[in-house]
Amino acid sequence: MLTHDRHQKILETLVAQQTASVLQLSEKLQVSSATIRTDLNHLARYGHIVRTHGGARIGKERVRQEYTFATRQETNADKKQAIARLAATLIEPRDSILLDASSTAVALVTAIKQRIDLHNLTVVTTGIWTALELLGSQDINVVLTGGTVRSTSGSISGQITLETLSKINLNKVFLGAAGLSESAGATDTHLIEIELKQAIVKQAEQVILLVDSSKWGKTSLATFAELPQISTIVTDEEAPVAMIRMFRKKGIDVRIAEHVKNGKKKNNG
Repeated sequence: MLTHDRHQKILETLVAQQTASVLQLSEKLQVSSATIRTDLNHLARYGHIVRTHGGARIGKERVRQEYTFATRQETNADKKQAIARLAATLIEPRDSILLDASSTAVALVTAIKQRIDLHNLTVVTTGIWTALELLGSQDINVVLTGGTVRSTSGSISGQITLETLSKINLNKVFLGAAGLSESAGATDTHLIEIELKQAIVKQAEQVILLVDSSKWGKTSLATFAELPQISTIVTDEEAPVAMIRMFRKKGIDVRIAEHVKNGKKKNNG
């Protein structure tokens, strides 16, 4: 079993039962206790778990990250909708694009369907909810990758997904991220999805990040796109100005979406 697969199994076990001993994890994953201790120390450094005497328990941050897709849709919904509307303007007729399983990607589908000029558009997606939102769309060719579905996010991943993606060339990919920083680039929390996004980035001519202001300045478990690989970032008005300027100096096109909350447009003064 590869290291990242083992880490994921440990996290899934701890999410399910909250705590586990080194011995339990060693028997479950069929590796030595020394290997498990090394894995636990690695995961603890990122705040995903907390080491206990003889084992570990799930960290509060990891519990927060495993909330359901429905909850994620409701979080910062006004910002995500504004980001989606602006991101939709980057799509052109006959493009081959990819949308991931993020809640912002589902909002982007709504904006895409309002673009009556987008003829012969191909949308590849690794998200069940994204694909369902595309059902019935005229003049859009929808490609749903095969693979294993995560129940919490609706994301499709695994070896079948990776093999499918390796055969597809994409003009533009639209990806969410759990964190965005100068040092680590675009990062995420779930090891399997990180591997998936890394594969997506390799197949893309343009990588477009859809990240609201809450993700800026944060670094999550691992990087799926370094700054030189990112073409465009679409974000909201509350993103930190200093970081926006720094990213633009590095050649990244940062687009700022205006959002409306409670019937009023945000005023930057």
